[in-house]
Amino acid sequence: MTQNEFWRLFTPLVGMIGDSHSIVVEPRFFIKAESDPVKYLPIFTDYIDGEIVITQSLTDEKIEKGVVITAVNGVASKELIRKLGGYRFGTSREKAHSAAGWLWVGAAELFGRPDKFTLSLKSGKKVTVQGMKLPEVMKRRQAANADRLATTFSPIELKFLDGETAYLNSNTVTYDLEKYKALIGDAFTRIKSAGVRNLIIDVRNNDGGNSALGEALIDMFNAKPYRSWASKWKRSVFYAEDLKRGNIPLPASVIEKYLAARPGETLSSGFETITPGANPLRFGGRVFILSAKETFSSGTMFLGTIKDNRLAKIIGEETNEPACMFGEMSLFWLPNTRLRVSLSVKSWIPPAGCKGMRGVVPDVVVNRRVADYVTGRDGILETALNLIK
Repeated sequence: MTQNEFWRLFTPLVGMIGDSHSIVVEPRFFIKAESDPVKYLPIFTDYIDGEIVITQSLTDEKIEKGVVITAVNGVASKELIRKLGGYRFGTSREKAHSAAGWLWVGAAELFGRPDKFTLSLKSGKKVTVQGMKLPEVMKRRQAANADRLATTFSPIELKFLDGETAYLNSNTVTYDLEKYKALIGDAFTRIKSAGVRNLIIDVRNNDGGNSALGEALIDMFNAKPYRSWASKWKRSVFYAEDLKRGNIPLPASVIEKYLAARPGETLSSGFETITPGANPLRFGGRVFILSAKETFSSGTMFLGTIKDNRLAKIIGEETNEPACMFGEMSLFWLPNTRLRVSLSVKSWIPPAGCKGMRGVVPDVVVNRRVADYVTGRDGILETALNLIK
């Protein structure tokens, strides 16, 4: 059995765990792009209102952004989502969304790596597009996104929408903590100097990382005590060896406590009250948080802390990831196939406790529509601005 054949059998099994942090990495990530023989579907898509929506087309044929795909090679979109979802991870909501985003790769695997793909569109039109090898897909995507890629990366971006409102985009908390504190310190210095009364913090594309960064951001606009997350963490010999090798960046006191526990013992941390100290840069006006189904991991925990402690008003979509989640990923290689695997080792309980498998539900729910891709309308930001007015 080849590595890829085993991947196709093993991945759906791991997907049944229902945890978006417990995954099997695709073999293609460990092949040089120029050595990858597969021809991929050069179209990127999203899952909106139960439909597969084109967000970017790299084909020679002209296909507009916002067009809905109803079938590929005769397989209806709902069946595509179901089949591709078997190779994705997390809850059923997460799998459906991930399956649509993975279509450009998954279609090749699902249909036996063909040279061409026939798309059925909601308009009734059918379009046959040529598959592309990975170097060409990457080249065209880089060219299409050149303006965005040219921008220097920063985990935050500050804009002033008018004299009354500041907008802070927080796209990740995967960053060095001290450097992040310096960045948000500079941002809130500018906010204070501008004298704005309203602050919008956008975590719609926040892909997570280190929850301590989210707590540092909360400290910049919240002065009242709030409840933290609780956790359960089972001691394992495997993870203990990883800690001893220094592969996991955790505080020494946490590592010491973990290693002192017996194998199989569950370490629990209860809810704690965090009392913010004095902060001369702390924003004292109204705060609005923007959420989306894509907000993930520590980004979801940031939203959960805000929601359960009522620290600000959240506007947008419910997160696909459940508020009761897993994390602290352990990465390892399977010994024979050399597949890369990630496995969660800790469960997290939000401040208000677990309430089923729902995501973090905003105070004001605003769901995106297919038409938004065509018009470029941002209904979530519009709603926040209307609430401010």
